[in-house]
Amino acid sequence: MIDLHCHTTVSDGGDSPTELVDKAAAAGLSVIAVTDHDNDAGCDEAVARGREVGVEVVRGVEISCDVEDLGSLGYSPSGRPTMHLLGYFIPERDNPLSASLADLQYHRANRNQIIVDRLNELGIPVTFEEVENEAGGPGSQIGRPHFAAVLVRHGAVPDYQTAFDKYLAKGAEAYIARKLFKPAEAVRLMVEAGVVPVLAHPFTLALGADDTERFVGELADAGLKGIEGYHGDLPEIEQEPYRALGRSLGLVISGGSDYHGHMRPDRGLPGGKHNIAVPDEVLGQLRAVQKELI
Repeated sequence: MIDLHCHTTVSDGGDSPTELVDKAAAAGLSVIAVTDHDNDAGCDEAVARGREVGVEVVRGVEISCDVEDLGSLGYSPSGRPTMHLLGYFIPERDNPLSASLADLQYHRANRNQIIVDRLNELGIPVTFEEVENEAGGPGSQIGRPHFAAVLVRHGAVPDYQTAFDKYLAKGAEAYIARKLFKPAEAVRLMVEAGVVPVLAHPFTLALGADDTERFVGELADAGLKGIEGYHGDLPEIEQEPYRALGRSLGLVISGGSDYHGHMRPDRGLPGGKHNIAVPDEVLGQLRAVQKELI
């Protein structure tokens, strides 16, 4: 079994890289990809642990992209669109993708301090250290779910959803926009680094069939190499349109559970919510594409 979409405490997952690999081994997985949000800092630890327990770890990332302007580009999203781009086989050596991710983390760290300052101005005595510890300690990637947990603990809000609605969602009292790549920019950055770009969970684009076909086609023209058609959040039959689209564009059809540990207990390992199996041959297909890039 393989699972090519997993998160750790380096971003918004609940397990350390070592814990993730241990759980993958216990679940019978032979290959996983560590795809933390906007950060590849957990890959070395996961790869090392994988060698110890017999699990192959693919060095990856999941980049959040800016799709706020889809409406102005002639698309008609049915809700708020979200786009994430998975990247597979990040080189261990210095490369432009890892350098850009480090730059993103620098800007995100500054943004997090600004959010802390804003919450303090609103009368909530949150500290940066509290949020950092919630994320896993110094050096861990901080995201809004970690702020939400701290706000709940302080009694500022009754639950996570209220934390987002009142303070953390776009337009809320403590929301600070973060630096994001445009979709084609992120694709090109990965390709230049010899990393295989794959569109994650295309259903979160909130686009109809025609718009999805057009959008993914434009990304393919920019260098996109794959699309998720085996994501754990949807029944397999409901993802057939994405697999068909990928086949029509010559893309690799990838997938995974989108595992986040206790941060998203509904996404089990392996298979996610709907126990979706990713075909073993997908890994070889991705490797073949990588060889063409390097």
